[in-house]
Amino acid sequence: MIIDLRSDTVTKPSPAMLHAMSNADVGDDVYGEDPSINLLQEYVADMFQKEAAIFVPTGTMSNQIAVKINTQPGDEIIVEKDAHIFFFETAAPSIIANVQCRTIPSVTGEMPITFIEDAIRPDVYYFPQTKLICLENTHNRHGGTIISLDYIQDVRRLVDQYHIALHLDAARI
Repeated sequence: MIIDLRSDTVTKPSPAMLHAMSNADVGDDVYGEDPSINLLQEYVADMFQKEAAIFVPTGTMSNQIAVKINTQPGDEIIVEKDAHIFFFETAAPSIIANVQCRTIPSVTGEMPITFIEDAIRPDVYYFPQTKLICLENTHNRHGGTIISLDYIQDVRRLVDQYHIALHLDAARI
């Protein structure tokens, strides 16, 4: 059996999944009354050792929430040139968060650290401020390549040095 993990839009639920969905306990999510969603959010928060997690229906929505909460209109984000957030999300960073993307090429989805550092804008009034660096793991347009933990930690050190936020698009986690 082949499982297609490219996207949530090509995944078909199995009969067992359909049964579970149609028989699930439900509640109003606005009031925090949906037990399935509450359990899922608690499970994911615990798995990643975070205070909380929030369920959103698409990877695009989660990416755009991350961009919006980490930037102000007119800022710039750095993304790999083939990143989902840039390539497939219909200009959402510019439309929703009013930011521009600065793209960096790579061979495997891991932008060279020196390229990232060189792309960070200096604090000059006529430049947009670099506020966010976005990574993607696994990287869709690089054949599902896995971004190494060492690389993510290197990028973390860089963003900490420059006081920039870091977002990981982990749609295929």
